[in-house]
Amino acid sequence: MNNTKRFLLIAVSALLFCDAQAESSVTFSGLIGMGVNYGNHTATGKLYQMNGTHAAPFIAVTGREDLGGEAAALFRISNYVFLDTGLNAPLESYVGLSSARAGTVTLGSMYDLLADLVPYTSERYTSLLATHPGNLDRTVGNSLNNTIKYKSPKYASFQFGAMYGVGENDSTTNTGRVIGAEFSYGSGPLEAMLVWESVHGVRYAPFARLGVSKLYGIDFAAAPAATVLQNQETSAAGLAYTADGWRWMANYTHTQLSAATQQATARTIDVGAYTYVAAGTRVGGGYSYTTLATYRWNQLHAHVDYELSRRTSLYALGVLQNAGSGQLAVMRNQPPASSPRQLALEIGMTHRF
Repeated sequence: MNNTKRFLLIAVSALLFCDAQAESSVTFSGLIGMGVNYGNHTATGKLYQMNGTHAAPFIAVTGREDLGGEAAALFRISNYVFLDTGLNAPLESYVGLSSARAGTVTLGSMYDLLADLVPYTSERYTSLLATHPGNLDRTVGNSLNNTIKYKSPKYASFQFGAMYGVGENDSTTNTGRVIGAEFSYGSGPLEAMLVWESVHGVRYAPFARLGVSKLYGIDFAAAPAATVLQNQETSAAGLAYTADGWRWMANYTHTQLSAATQQATARTIDVGAYTYVAAGTRVGGGYSYTTLATYRWNQLHAHVDYELSRRTSLYALGVLQNAGSGQLAVMRNQPPASSPRQLALEIGMTHRF
């Protein structure tokens, strides 16, 4: 039985069980999408491919049981789903307890705290292709195995959270420990967030992910597929303001990296905005600038979404990445380009359920 069939069997079983339990609720949900992508400066010059890069596609089963006294038990099982290949991969799987007075504790494989900065990064509303180069600051949203997460209730307009993870040698996400904390504020049109997170033992391929030839004193041009166990310590701030139909976003991250007894520092600033120009029609875009040691990346992105219904949308997007001299442009989940500059255009559709 493959992973997709197994996941669907779990979902159906949970839904049937829920029908007999008045105090419980189970929801089956997801987002799927597919588009046609054009990229220049690829290994073959120009490349057309089927892709789904506008948003992270997933299917999920979430459940909640009322325990009385404003307390509840909860769980989530979710997988990425890729329509171009029919394959899937683990996303989030956890169980936990929630209380209106004490907050929520969850245990399992979960998005790390830096994923909570997603609403403050302009790339989130454009395309996964517009992820900050190499995702060194982890703001695109990544799951970490063997973690415990706590989120407090909201106190007036404030909330805080913390995360701890135990690394395991055979973990596919990180072999070392995870520590993180966050603090957020939201009132009226203004939202803000501060996050600090340290993740050890992340397997990383600098040439494949960044298009750089040398890092940590290692010549990756001679071994493009080589990987290192990388430690990442990120301090980040996000700010968003909504007024007159526009949402303005800004995000800054400072990431201290170490591997092979060497260190490097990555910094990214990201600004952008979006608005609805008509009912169901959203346009937006942004710009990000990233530095890592002597390397540089400038990235522009824009999009338009048209809602056919509450659940189904058509979209068009574009991302232009301009890397520094001696580098190769690399967009998320794509191989390095043949030059420092690459343009990607995509049209497609998404469906939520």
